[in-house]
Amino acid sequence: MVVLALLSVGGTQAQQINKGKKAETATNVADVPVVNGKVTFETDIPAKGLTAAQIEEKANEWIAKRFVKPTVIAAKRYDSEKPNTIIIKGEEYITFKSTVFVLSRARMYYFLTLTAQDGNCNFHLSRINYWYDDEDEKGGIKMIAEEWITDDNAFGKNGKLKKFEGKFRNKTIELKDQLIDELTKALNE
Repeated sequence: MVVLALLSVGGTQAQQINKGKKAETATNVADVPVVNGKVTFETDIPAKGLTAAQIEEKANEWIAKRFVKPTVIAAKRYDSEKPNTIIIKGEEYITFKSTVFVLSRARMYYFLTLTAQDGNCNFHLSRINYWYDDEDEKGGIKMIAEEWITDDNAFGKNGKLKKFEGKFRNKTIELKDQLIDELTKALNE
């Protein structure tokens, strides 16, 4: 009887763990939002007690440190007609595997728009595209996020993340999260 009770409890725990894994997979489906047909990551980053001018100043300091070699391949800043708005065109590597013998990576290009308001900074990452295997003698493969990492393209008919598309999707989400984390820290220092 005691053994059956323990097996029953263990089975329940295993079901809860499996449910957790399914929930994680379902959560990943929403990680790549498409707005007006374009992959667009947007979030508001709170910066309590700071004016729009102070947020813009701190964001500019972060940009000056973050968007330089070797972290990025290239970055260009554009002036915006909107007040307290910063636009950066970034190009950097996303690395899938790096060992002594293997280096698998792609160039990722994107536009990052930061709009400062009193107490808040809007983070907007869009116009994402990739150049995979750019050192290949044939010139590699160029892809846009909308045709590569969206739910329709990155998941197979079985509902599982495809291997090749999935690695681009995951690395894109990782870079987006990294940028948000870095900017959040810079604004709240």
